[in-house]
Amino acid sequence: MLQQEFLKSMRYLAASVSIISAKDSNDKPYAMTASSVTSLTLEPPSILVCVNHDASIHDHLLNDEAKFCVNLLKKNQQDIATLCSIKEKEDQRFEDKNWNLNSVPFLQGSQSNLFCNVKKYLDYETHTIIIGEVYQSHNDDGFDTLMYANGKYL
Repeated sequence: MLQQEFLKSMRYLAASVSIISAKDSNDKPYAMTASSVTSLTLEPPSILVCVNHDASIHDHLLNDEAKFCVNLLKKNQQDIATLCSIKEKEDQRFEDKNWNLNSVPFLQGSQSNLFCNVKKYLDYETHTIIIGEVYQSHNDDGFDTLMYANGKYL
């Protein structure tokens, strides 16, 4: 009963939609859709991201030298958000022409791109909380952020 009520409450918690992207040591890119992203500190600029243990990107972030990007999506990027949330379509995630794969993978044309170094991580039940220190940030002027609440994009 408590879990169902908790899930219902979380459906009312509107959140911005992001795609977390990274590469492994063999230069293979990974990406996952996330709404569990939040700012942590301004000094130094830091964020935290919650990543399910079953996500293919998970193990590649558990490295003190790992880098990742939080791609804060725009409303017109619903398709890539959906694609990066479907495990069975994982091999199609980087077919989008807006990916820049030169270094840390990032989506061009996003609301924001926050490039981070992994600083710490904390394992908690089914997820790992990744703390990233932002070393570079790009922003598009004007608020057009894709949101998610009550089981749908807003």
